[in-house]
Amino acid sequence: MINSFPFQAVLFDLDGTIIDPKQGIINSIMYAIKEYGLEENNPETLDSFIGPPLQHSFQKRYGLGDDEAMELVRLYRVYYAKKGIFESYLYPGIEALIKNLFQQNIFMSLATSKPIKYADDLMRHFNLDPYFEFTAGALMDGKRTDKIEVIQYALDHIPPFEKEEILMLGDREFDIDGGKHHGLHTAYARWGYGLDKVIIKSNPNYILDSPMELLDI
Repeated sequence: MINSFPFQAVLFDLDGTIIDPKQGIINSIMYAIKEYGLEENNPETLDSFIGPPLQHSFQKRYGLGDDEAMELVRLYRVYYAKKGIFESYLYPGIEALIKNLFQQNIFMSLATSKPIKYADDLMRHFNLDPYFEFTAGALMDGKRTDKIEVIQYALDHIPPFEKEEILMLGDREFDIDGGKHHGLHTAYARWGYGLDKVIIKSNPNYILDSPMELLDI
């Protein structure tokens, strides 16, 4: 297939971009706070946990310190590693997009704040791992969760493309801001969990309503 896509590489966010992880993440959060002894009266508002680093979200929502938040992360992973990770599904059209880019010889890497272990497990579960050359993600101890750091890690380990040849695709402002920080083009995956009024302020290069629209760039 002739390469008609204007970029040589795409960095994909995972949660909210490739997969919808909502059920598994919320179930894992509810398990953690129950085990810790907290109460959550508005579980329908826990969408804010999808995307950002978990420890930061726990700190912000429950007014916790670093150690307390990390204990909640540990409890979260008790449920997530066994059940929550697979309580997710692929967004419609995302598999077709990935396969199309692969046929065009576009280099693809994950750039996610999720720990690399879980990201790789999910990619194998959905049979997407053959299409991706690299996984840039967080460490299990909570390090390298900031998207700017994650993208830097990706850039340090993928082929040395020119910055203008790389596109960062994600659904949250962290993805757009992180990509722009490194001089990359950015695309807002509107089907995820970002808020238009927030993302627009980050000024993404492209706004996509569905995955296959990426091919129209």
